Amino acid sequence: MAIPLVSGRCALIIQDMQNDVVMDGGAFASSGAPAHCREQNAISNIAALAAHCRGCGIPVIHVWFVVEPGAPGLTLNAPLFLGIVEENAVVRGTWGAEPVVGLEPMSGDHIITKMRMSAWQGTPLQTILMAEGRDTVIVTGAWTNMSIEHTARTGADMGYRMIVPEDCCATMNADWHNASINYALQNVARVTKSADLIDCFE
Repeated sequence: MAIPLVSGRCALIIQDMQNDVVMDGGAFASSGAPAHCREQNAISNIAALAAHCRGCGIPVIHVWFVVEPGAPGLTLNAPLFLGIVEENAVVRGTWGAEPVVGLEPMSGDHIITKMRMSAWQGTPLQTILMAEGRDTVIVTGAWTNMSIEHTARTGADMGYRMIVPEDCCATMNADWHNASINYALQNVARVTKSADLIDCFE
């Protein structure tokens, strides 16, 4: 990445890294998501990036998809949302809705819950970023071609500089991941690797 990043302007999002989403035994395990998460080494890569960010004073924001039992209020207008109901996924208070081991919130982190793909929709994300004085957002987590892409697109439209370290993201398989990383995200975010990103902070 050619452009240095100013730590005081950055925030890190860890999105949807929950047991039902990316772990064996989770509601969506049959999708291939756990295997691709392992292939990407996403949990370890995100953990290392988050540790570095905390050390630099960069806010870490956990964004989780959480519904109440029966998913009241979840608009069932898309297959993804229907799947949440059909699989009884990410229900508050269950193992499936909890963050994966290794990416639990630390003291000082922010926690946001949502009921849409984008981290912006119906959440206080922008309020937190404004309060912290941040205009550069690093997006990590799952799934690359869904929540990550939605969040990056919306953030770009809202005037934020969006950064996506691709080895900190995962989805159902490499084809879907690569389609998003190599095409969809190229015009809305700076795509990079976590190690390269860490070297960019000033």
